[in-house]
Amino acid sequence: MTVKEILQIKNVRYFLMFRSSYFARFYYPVFTLLYLDYGLTLSQFAMLNVVWAATIVISEVPSGAFADTLGRKKLVVLSSIVMFVEIAMIAFVPTGNANLVFAVFLVNRVLSGLAMSLASGADEALAYDTLKEQGKEEIWPQVLQIQLRIASSVGIVVTLVGAAMYDVNVMGSIAEWFGLARPESTQDIMRIPVYATLLVALVAIYAATSMQEERKVAPHADGKVASTMASLRLTMDTAKWVISTPYVMFILLYYSLFEHTSRMFLTMNSQYYRAIEIPIIYIGFIGAGISLFQILLAGQSRRLAERVEPKSFITLMGLAAMATYFWISRGWPIYGVIPALLLVFITMTVNIFISYHLNRKTESHNRATALSFKGLMFNLGYGMIGMLYAYYYKMVSQRYSDQEIAQHLDFLASLSSFFYYFTALFIGLSVFFYFSNKKRPVFNQS
Repeated sequence: MTVKEILQIKNVRYFLMFRSSYFARFYYPVFTLLYLDYGLTLSQFAMLNVVWAATIVISEVPSGAFADTLGRKKLVVLSSIVMFVEIAMIAFVPTGNANLVFAVFLVNRVLSGLAMSLASGADEALAYDTLKEQGKEEIWPQVLQIQLRIASSVGIVVTLVGAAMYDVNVMGSIAEWFGLARPESTQDIMRIPVYATLLVALVAIYAATSMQEERKVAPHADGKVASTMASLRLTMDTAKWVISTPYVMFILLYYSLFEHTSRMFLTMNSQYYRAIEIPIIYIGFIGAGISLFQILLAGQSRRLAERVEPKSFITLMGLAAMATYFWISRGWPIYGVIPALLLVFITMTVNIFISYHLNRKTESHNRATALSFKGLMFNLGYGMIGMLYAYYYKMVSQRYSDQEIAQHLDFLASLSSFFYYFTALFIGLSVFFYFSNKKRPVFNQS
């Protein structure tokens, strides 16, 4: 099908709009720097992300089950509203009291995790089932490719503008043009990308409310209890199905490893770029380059995911990821950008592969629940690596003077942990896969 024909499918069109606007956050290019400017430490930043992941772990699968039983659109709409609230909290929090700032960011992380889990699986299930009803589910990889390209195109604008909003010189010139006082530091302008993101959140709310779903009969009091019990049963049944289906279990385990490790690093990429001597304004250009990189290589990622045999694909991506993390750990000035780009390509390709194979093995009635297990396993891993990194960074930083910390030497020294962490878990998981595959072929099941 052509792109025009795909976009004429209403739920697919609004799914693409929702995904693109939901993650179009102008503060992402400077995510870590934003937290530090609000007065938080790097260890607090890591632990707040653990709270975010823990919230998703608790709410991910139940939300997916409720999406399958009560209605997927309801959860997507609620997710967009919670997203708006959590962004508004950090947009308007006063920064005079460090304890208040930490408390507000703590609530923000809880709400952000809740919003993520509410939408996770439900929006994708709405779009995929619309295609299945029309007998067009085979074009799902094309939809994912289009999503990558749209999100990357939006990302080019968001990263360029977001980084510029955080650059004192750029915003100083704009302030002078309007006859305003020039900002003296990034703390004077740190809320601007947050305000911009708040406006984009309205687009996500519009997209969510525009999606369509077959109307479900609202349950009465007894019906609500029955629906809740049905959701819990569906959750348990899906958990048993995942565990008893090696194909799905290994797909999800490998997905979690690749995704949570790369996400932990990419969440801190603004700090990484600053440590390898990249000026803030160029962070936007790097982000735009990454988005362009994704647009150009989305087709190649899709072809790899569809055509390469699963065992070969996972081996190739695993070796590539290990080499990339080792390169990142060197912390080379300027040239350290290259492995960060490679990591983005690896993550993008693995995500397409996982979605393609998981949706093929999942029935419609529990699709949102199964996709929520995907999010659950990612966030269990993300919470684990977040706690380990926060502890490891705290130990490493104690060996450095204040002057060395100001030069980010402690942060650069902590990057080797990503290589050792990923390599150890990938080898361990692959050994587990090898012996399981000898007993019963994992990827050859009908």
